[in-house]
Amino acid sequence: MSNRNHTTQPYSFHISDTDVNGPLNLQETILSAQTSEPEWLKDQTWFTDIEVLNGTPIKYTLTQTGDVDKFTIDVSALASGGVGKTIHQLRAHLDHVLGLKDDLPSFYKTFNDDEKLRSTFSRLRGLRLMRGTDLYESLIFSILSQNSSAQKMNMTARCLMQHYGSKVEFPDGSTHFLFPKAETLARSTPRQLRATTSMGYRATSVVEVSKLVFQGVIRLDQLGGCSYEEAMQVLLDLPGVGPKVADCFLLYGLGRVEAAPVDVWIHRIVTELYFKGCKVSRLMTARFLRERFMEWAGYAQLYLFDYARRGVLGRDTRAKALDQI
Repeated sequence: MSNRNHTTQPYSFHISDTDVNGPLNLQETILSAQTSEPEWLKDQTWFTDIEVLNGTPIKYTLTQTGDVDKFTIDVSALASGGVGKTIHQLRAHLDHVLGLKDDLPSFYKTFNDDEKLRSTFSRLRGLRLMRGTDLYESLIFSILSQNSSAQKMNMTARCLMQHYGSKVEFPDGSTHFLFPKAETLARSTPRQLRATTSMGYRATSVVEVSKLVFQGVIRLDQLGGCSYEEAMQVLLDLPGVGPKVADCFLLYGLGRVEAAPVDVWIHRIVTELYFKGCKVSRLMTARFLRERFMEWAGYAQLYLFDYARRGVLGRDTRAKALDQI
């Protein structure tokens, strides 16, 4: 990383392959366009994120050495008020957000007979499902992902943070912005959001959903105790939230791994690989993924999605997918 001359000594620790359940590809995981939260900042092989743990903003930077099976993750972190007890929660946070305890070997073994899904394993070995730590942030980011490329949704989120998020200064002299609170966006207007970000028509949904969360009309934390079908119905009742956005939140926000978001990429590749190009609706595609891959549906979707968007679709199919973004 180019700016590691910190004015205070950061808190550092290591995560080895013996601490992780199976392989890990840190770069593939962070850059795989998941919608748990805005993509981490990248500087060569270093990835940096900001998180509020126990009320304290913490800036942490990770890099991986070795390969996806035998590796070490070096972690360096700073707290906005200095290194304190709160920063020791970071290890558990990383286990959660990077899915380090997910049983990837079982996933690979369970679907080793599925030739189509298995074809993604060698290319994406170590790709893990990320989870958000702030449910409101995950829901808003999922809304921003609707009909948008990964680059655009991340740019929109960064603009949102810069204009409406709290500013945090760290001991190394860096300044960052946190994701805005529901209260802040609930008091804005769609017109204001469109003027300061590139979210376009999504601004209305963002404001209306923020109002419902801020007013306590919907309690996102309570959805974790609902069945998949019950949680889906609650989400579909929110302004501007369709099945794909709802599944994104269920998977990447709540960590409901039976959820399988279907966007243009998944729709195209599942149709091509499993239905021989026959017309199948997106709802049928999502149901197919849940029924075929069951508790691993979210992981199957993640692998197929990343494989598709990186160019393995046929040229004509890929061009049609890009046209629909």
